[in-house]
Amino acid sequence: MTNIVPLVEDWPFPLFKLDDDDHILWVNQAAQEWLGRSSHKIEGKRLWDIVATDPDSQGITGKARDKHAAITTRHVSVKDIKAGGDGRMAHLTAYMTSDGVGLSVWFLGPQPRETKIGGQVVTGMGRMIAHELKNPLAGIKGAAQLLRDDVASVEGLALIDLIGSEIDRISRLADRMEKLGDADPEEGQRVNIHEILRQARRIIQSASPNVVFDERYDPSLPHAYGDADTLMQALLNLIKNAAESTGHKGKIRLETSFRSGVRGGPSAKHLPMQIRIIDDGPGIPKDLLAQIFQPFVTTKTDGQGLGLALVSKVAAAHEGIVEVQSVPGRTVFSLLLPAPPHSNTEELSL
Repeated sequence: MTNIVPLVEDWPFPLFKLDDDDHILWVNQAAQEWLGRSSHKIEGKRLWDIVATDPDSQGITGKARDKHAAITTRHVSVKDIKAGGDGRMAHLTAYMTSDGVGLSVWFLGPQPRETKIGGQVVTGMGRMIAHELKNPLAGIKGAAQLLRDDVASVEGLALIDLIGSEIDRISRLADRMEKLGDADPEEGQRVNIHEILRQARRIIQSASPNVVFDERYDPSLPHAYGDADTLMQALLNLIKNAAESTGHKGKIRLETSFRSGVRGGPSAKHLPMQIRIIDDGPGIPKDLLAQIFQPFVTTKTDGQGLGLALVSKVAAAHEGIVEVQSVPGRTVFSLLLPAPPHSNTEELSL
């Protein structure tokens, strides 16, 4: 399959590409190892003739085709029919590709809090989609520039400026996606977290005007150190999730503060800089909380489960961590970052 990015071969979970009748067009190395057969002996066979699961779960590929969306079914038993024996519990995600349906099999089991698998998946996905972003972004930016000639209101021009700045940011982000998570302090810079939060709030509020935002920022917090674009994307994902959880009409609090006594991240550094996104939505189911930062785990029926995995990846890239606490009526995501090198009280982020 020449249109498959080679990195996908190294992903640590089985991936299949299927035709309209669920015949296998391609498998990665992890799928071959799971089934104990080479790609030549797997491709061309109907998936459900060699992999067993319950009938409802087999229908996931058809649902993805009908809805043209990613569909996930959780905690199902799957097994290699040839091997026999008991099945393994897994999450299955089916999603549309340019010429078929993809199916991922995410086996369940104990996972460390800071998993390397999640990072590999997000990095691999970034490499696959970065080039897909750039062409439509160029067209959108051109259309926005043409619209400027027909817009007279100050508010309309401000929205067009916002579109342009976001297109530029996403273009830069696409350029960085291949390297996301590679620590390179020389590429970091001082980052005003409060400016990023305000910009993210403006973006989300333009799409969800009925959401009420409460901003509570600590003026003594110094600038962070890192990459402004990837931090912006992580915070956008968290705020967007909060808005969606409230049905785009709830209340979201954005907070910054110092938090002492926390260590974490790849280098087990002190993480005193805390950013919190708090919403009053229905909360996250308890059975998903422990896995919410894993790829393809989502509470949304049409979600792909990569947004929070990206947040976790960005946090690790900045030597920080992300935490979540959730009960009905209150969900709190906390992004904890190390203090910047040689930070002092003269450099404030307000």
